[in-house]
Amino acid sequence: MPIRASNIHEPSHNLLHSVFFLEQICLITSTQIALLNLLSLFLPPIEHYLPSPLLHMTASSASGALCASLALFFLESGRTERLRRAGQLLGVATAIIAIVALWSNSSISISSLTQSSIGQHAGHFLPAPVAFLLLGIIIFFLRSSHSLLSHITDALACILAFIVLVLLSEFIYGLMQIPGSSVVGPVKLPTLACLGLLAVTAVLRRTEFGVFSFLVTGGVDGQLARILAPLLLVLPIIREVSRARLLDSRLVPTHYVTAILSSSATLISFILLFGLSRLILRMQSEIQQLNLRDDLTGLYNYRGFNLFAEQAYRLAARSRQPFGVLFVDMDNLKVINDTLGHSTGSVFLVETARLLTSTFRETDVIGRLGGDEFVVAGLFESNEIEAAIERLRSGAATRNVMDGRSISLSLGYAASEPGSSESLKSVVARADKAMYKEKREKKRAVAS
Repeated sequence: MPIRASNIHEPSHNLLHSVFFLEQICLITSTQIALLNLLSLFLPPIEHYLPSPLLHMTASSASGALCASLALFFLESGRTERLRRAGQLLGVATAIIAIVALWSNSSISISSLTQSSIGQHAGHFLPAPVAFLLLGIIIFFLRSSHSLLSHITDALACILAFIVLVLLSEFIYGLMQIPGSSVVGPVKLPTLACLGLLAVTAVLRRTEFGVFSFLVTGGVDGQLARILAPLLLVLPIIREVSRARLLDSRLVPTHYVTAILSSSATLISFILLFGLSRLILRMQSEIQQLNLRDDLTGLYNYRGFNLFAEQAYRLAARSRQPFGVLFVDMDNLKVINDTLGHSTGSVFLVETARLLTSTFRETDVIGRLGGDEFVVAGLFESNEIEAAIERLRSGAATRNVMDGRSISLSLGYAASEPGSSESLKSVVARADKAMYKEKREKKRAVAS
């Protein structure tokens, strides 16, 4: 099938549709979790009827998650200006809720700090309010077109993603019972779930406006990024879990654990390198085909034909083999376009290309030079080309394409003597001249 040209630096519409669908799932889920927690806070008796693993968020976290979820809903592409303003206001509300939570949880004033209290509270960290504060700022500037603000928003999105990744890693290590970690981390599970869903949505939304746009492009950079991103996120966690499991199981000596893990990382890196090299090779092949193939018929275009026919011609000259060029012109294409439409003319061109492909060998170079002109080049003996021309004429006469019309072709053949120094361009020109001679004879026959 022919490869159609597209701008590889533009976002892929299919990927954008998938991103939009994922965003909706994240926002709906975070909204439901926040509403369940607010409902349990204001109506404590119904807490027994709600799923307990999704409860026990603080009022500030639940309110911040709900405001952020609604804000991201309102700031979707295609919303009215009024809804976008409402989304920005909800982003401000998210930031204010986070600032109030930070203020209320800060029980130590600057004036009363002592050396002992500093040591006592050195590990005091409030990641949830900080994350919601970042989220509120990101939401407010989410659709900013100003270059500086856009870069700042991208940087804040990266910081938010880092904080959420730290919290998520702590939770995973706690589930795996890794020494030094605990499931009961600095934030509750529902708060972590909301932060994770909202952070994913914020990063995905920045693919429309910011530096993360490379994740949804159709080019090589986008495909590589979509392959590498999940691996880069998962591999460090797998490494730490593997280290803990090896140390705990005592299956190997302790001093070999680091060596095994580093060697495994090297092996995985080479596997990734091999996979990426294969992917790049395939993409390079597709790009080459895009540059050398005719978009409509899938045959070689002018550039592709000249490239491969020249190679075949030089090989024939070195080995002193016969080489010939068949010039093919589809008759009455202009009449077909004028009377039946250009789409019907395209059907005739595609059928002609199929006829040529089925008539000649895979080793022959078949191209469409433009319009209604086709050309075939290859190592032809005189009896071989005569048989091929006969098959081509017979196939064209019997192939009804539309309205009972069959394909009509004018043919011209020219051969180069073995070992000749004649250029390929000259051989093609002689075949073209022979084709026009046949076309003129047809017109004279019709006129008489």
